[in-house]
Amino acid sequence: MAPTRSTTQQTPFQILGVTACDDHATIRAAWKRLVKLCHPDRCPADAARLNRKLAELNAAYDKLKNHVPVRARPRAADFAAEQAAEQAAIRAKSAQDARASARAVAAQRAKAEVRAKADAQARAEALARAEAARRAKASTTARAKPLSASETATLHTATRAFADARTAFDGPRPAAVIRAA
Repeated sequence: MAPTRSTTQQTPFQILGVTACDDHATIRAAWKRLVKLCHPDRCPADAARLNRKLAELNAAYDKLKNHVPVRARPRAADFAAEQAAEQAAIRAKSAQDARASARAVAAQRAKAEVRAKADAQARAEALARAEAARRAKASTTARAKPLSASETATLHTATRAFADARTAFDGPRPAAVIRAA
């Protein structure tokens, strides 16, 4: 008995040995490779079978010529690896942000410390200047000679005269002066 051919039909993808996810260039490369292998000129003794095979390859290629590749579904392992990579990238970004934030805080603290030291130094210098001025005044006062008796009497007389003039000025005004004001 002669061997029977299988009655199941192959899809164009199976005939060319490609998948639905393959692009046009991959399909064309597979078709060219198979056409070279099954060309009737390679084995003229088996030309009839090779012609049928070549016609089958050409028909499959014609059906897939305008094929748009199906996007492959990610396998669970690929998905898990992709998710792990995304999580690692997120953690790396978070760590980088934390380091940048820590550097910024440290820089602010350093600036504040420099400002505080400068302020403390300025206060110390101001206190030193004030103390020096107080000492200078104290030494000038200490160096001043005391007033003589006649100078003291003249000072008292001038002070009394000033007080009397002030009282006269601040005292009651004549009626004519009040109306004019």
